[in-house]
Amino acid sequence: MTRIPRPLGVRSLEGIRAALQAPLLALGLLLALGLAGCVEFTLPTPSQPAIETPQVQTSEDLAREAEGFWTAGNFPLSELLYSRLLERDDLDAAGKAQALDRLAVSALKSRHYFQAKQALDRRAAADHGVLATWEWHDLYLKTLGALDRPDLLENHQAWLAAHTELPFPVRARATMEFSEIYARGGDGLRAVTLLAQAHRQAPDRAAKAALEADYAARLRDLPQTDVLVLVRAVGTSGANLFPHALIQREAVRRGLPLRPLSQTPPALASPLAAADRTNGPAPVLLAQAAKAMTSDQPAALLPAPAAAQSAGGPARIALALPLSGRFAATGQKVLRGAAAAQTELAIQGRVVEITAVNAEAADWRRQLAALPASVAVVGGPLMNPEALRALGADGALSRRATFAFLPSLGALQEGRQAWRFYPSSRDQVRALVNLTADAVGIRSVAVLAPRNAYGQHMAELFQAEAKAKGLRLASSEYYPPDHPRWLLASVSRLLKIPEGFRRNKNTPLPMPDFGAVFMPEDWGQAELLASNFHFFEGQHLLFLGTDLWSVGLDNAREVDDTYFQQAACPGAWWPETPGGRALQEVMNEQALGQADFWVALGYDFVRLAARLDIQPGWTPAQVNAALAAAQNLDYSMAPMNWDAQGLARQSLYLFTPRKDGKALVDPDALRQSVARAKERREKRLAYSRELQKTKKAGPSGSLTKDVQ
Repeated sequence: MTRIPRPLGVRSLEGIRAALQAPLLALGLLLALGLAGCVEFTLPTPSQPAIETPQVQTSEDLAREAEGFWTAGNFPLSELLYSRLLERDDLDAAGKAQALDRLAVSALKSRHYFQAKQALDRRAAADHGVLATWEWHDLYLKTLGALDRPDLLENHQAWLAAHTELPFPVRARATMEFSEIYARGGDGLRAVTLLAQAHRQAPDRAAKAALEADYAARLRDLPQTDVLVLVRAVGTSGANLFPHALIQREAVRRGLPLRPLSQTPPALASPLAAADRTNGPAPVLLAQAAKAMTSDQPAALLPAPAAAQSAGGPARIALALPLSGRFAATGQKVLRGAAAAQTELAIQGRVVEITAVNAEAADWRRQLAALPASVAVVGGPLMNPEALRALGADGALSRRATFAFLPSLGALQEGRQAWRFYPSSRDQVRALVNLTADAVGIRSVAVLAPRNAYGQHMAELFQAEAKAKGLRLASSEYYPPDHPRWLLASVSRLLKIPEGFRRNKNTPLPMPDFGAVFMPEDWGQAELLASNFHFFEGQHLLFLGTDLWSVGLDNAREVDDTYFQQAACPGAWWPETPGGRALQEVMNEQALGQADFWVALGYDFVRLAARLDIQPGWTPAQVNAALAAAQNLDYSMAPMNWDAQGLARQSLYLFTPRKDGKALVDPDALRQSVARAKERREKRLAYSRELQKTKKAGPSGSLTKDVQ
């Protein structure tokens, strides 16, 4: 069966988790409310299966009723009925397609944007051909805009740029839409660059002429503020180029002033100047990516930009990335970062040539093997352990120094057969243990993990790292995954809550014998777990999570940080670090869009590979020596280093949840917060003991002290 390439990762794991997050939180709240009084704690029992309501309408009747509301423009009711119709099993392909189309439109008009996106994703998954129509993309862009998800818009733009097999009129219209989006946001340079790329990629003169005519008509309807952004981006240069000439003509028609780029602010002038002296990195990048996806051969070596041609011999690098299929947008981001690094090195006089191999192609290993021996370094595969094992079986790892974009090399020997250029699970737990022991001063920890492969693996790593650090493992508990109703019981066992516990504000629970708890879960489950800890008076504990928390916080619209005043999770990217800001400046100068972790991965890898200067005939010992010597690279992501055996370590950032997402952990503030919370808990315990003494002493005793 052919796998359908889906834009944006249709129905991704993150999306499923986000959709489940609200009901899971509600369940946690109900459990807490049910036990808030002085009631005996008992394990919950599974609910009875729901009784299905008999269907009173045939699918034909339901379809006719839905069509009636659709025709009348009653979109809330047509949305409801088409969603019900799609639950039936007797719809044929045509009926299902129509129902999904109308559900998407109805949901969008009813302002149910997530429902609209789901319908569009399902439509594309069911019929790849719909991706070749402008109507689908038009509705998809409107939905993403209504969702206010610039990250998804960015991914869709990259997906469209990669899929050059789509009809050019569709891609051209999408480019004009994205150009308007960027102009509206003040990014005139990117708006202009996208249009110029589309013009160069047009299949013939007729297509170029149609694009020019369509854009000229759209320019007349653009708001004045957007046109001013475009005018500042092009200045008076490129009078015979598209879209410069049309923008300048529109400026004259509106009476807007034109001034040379040299008179524009540096932030507007430098990117076009950089593109001129490097022959335009972005068009070369996208053209190569498109060729890698459609050709039986790997894309030709990306030529070094003109500014670097006078330097010494080039560094030749291959990147094995997914340039088609589900993860094409991610591969494109890595490639964008690589192109940004190539241009920066060119300005410094260092020649770098990059070969892109589409790791989704059936014969990608043959393509990689056919590269000349001078291509001595490979970056990738990206998040595909099976692909790395296949390279090992082929003997390819002995011919080229391979840096896998994976958290682990599996059975392969790191530093001898391959190398790692990606944060590992051990990097994560090491950062957490160091924070707990060194910065906060906690010496006793606990683990609460799901009983699955990921949870147990992370728990074992954490325990080993804690033991090596001299920490005491006070308690551990494993629970069945995907069963939130059992989480409260698991938390109670971890805290050693007495059987038959009755909540009473005057008799607090004893202090647990640990100060931090490691929870290798996704963000949605972590919120439930933390709320259950607070139910058992665990407000003073330090909660430790994995990078799954970090990803969840990046994608969350609003975060309830009530239960996470003392919490930390690791990650390899933060845009506000000096390295992150420097990378974004580079991306702005080259009109390559927004930086993120994947962009940083490609950018940092190409700069590292150029510095290593690995040549044909290399040995693992030579690579390890070069890596050990390359310790002062200015990374845009969390810095990496290698020991003499070629084992990588990444010094990950640590984040804490905040209402608007996350922030870098302030170790001093975290230590003080933990100390204050623990002090409040101890005061409450002391007050309870005094109260009990007073009760035993009889009515003559009195106690008026109030402990918060």
